[in-house]
This record gives sequence, C-alpha cells and structure tokens, in this order.
Amino acid sequence: MRWVAGLWLMAWAMAADAGEPSGARAFMQGALAFALHGDVDPRSPAYLRFFTKPLADAMLLDGSQSDIGVIEAEVLCQCQDNGGLKARVQQVAPVGADVAVRVHYSADGDWRHDATFILHQENRQWRIADIWDDGTAKSSLFKALEISNRERFGGSRKRR
Repeated sequence: MRWVAGLWLMAWAMAADAGEPSGARAFMQGALAFALHGDVDPRSPAYLRFFTKPLADAMLLDGSQSDIGVIEAEVLCQCQDNGGLKARVQQVAPVGADVAVRVHYSADGDWRHDATFILHQENRQWRIADIWDDGTAKSSLFKALEISNRERFGGSRKRR
C-alpha cells in the first residue's frame, strides 16, 4: 500500500514540475513538423499562421525588397536546406504571460545548435512572437527586424 501512495506522490510531483502551459509544446512540435516537411514558402499564409501578426508583418516587410534583409534562411528550421535536419523541443517554460520553447537542431546525428522560440497567445492560439537564436533576448529576431525595417523603409513598427 505504501508503494502505491509513493507512486501517486511521485506522479503528482512530476506533473507539478512539468508546469508547461497547455498546448505550447504541441503547437511548437506542429510548427517544426510543418517546416521540416518539404520546401515551405515562408511568404505563404500556411507558413505565416505560426507567427504573431506583428512578427509575420515584419518578416514579410523584410523580404519585400530584392536586397537581403535580416532573414537569410527559413526561421522555423533555422536553415536554408532542411534535408536531413531534425528539430526537437527540449524545454517549455512560462515566461510571464508568454512561453519560452527551447528547440534542439541536429543533422546526421550531429548537433547543430539550439534556438529559443517565444510564444504568445494571439486570438487564444499560441503563435511565435520572437526567436532568440542564441537563447537570449539580445539575439531577438523581432527587434532585429524592427531596426532593419525602420532603417530600410522608415517609420516604426509596434510589437503588440
């Protein structure tokens, strides 16, 4: 009887430690599966549905000119060629009202790098609001896009 109580307490503690916001992991896994399945068009509505409106708008503006802006590769797979690439969600953690999702990328069994995706709820759905390539806010894709787009096109863009 004690072992049953012990198992129950251990399961309860593990569930409490998980603390993952509902649906965040599944959303990110779906976004990665989409990006790694064939060649995706980063300008298509099917692709842009994974991002908050401000980030999607900034990404579209960045790619609206023939010169290369901030984005030089597909941002979900963090690559120019997704052949053989694998992406795995490693950690999901609340950060205020948002969620940070750490993703591990590898190809042919070798580590490539990790990135942190910041998810935000938009219309009651998780969406990617930012990507931190080195895992810290100083590498914010959204901020880099805002700065670059302001310099290239003038004006300012607001996040939310």
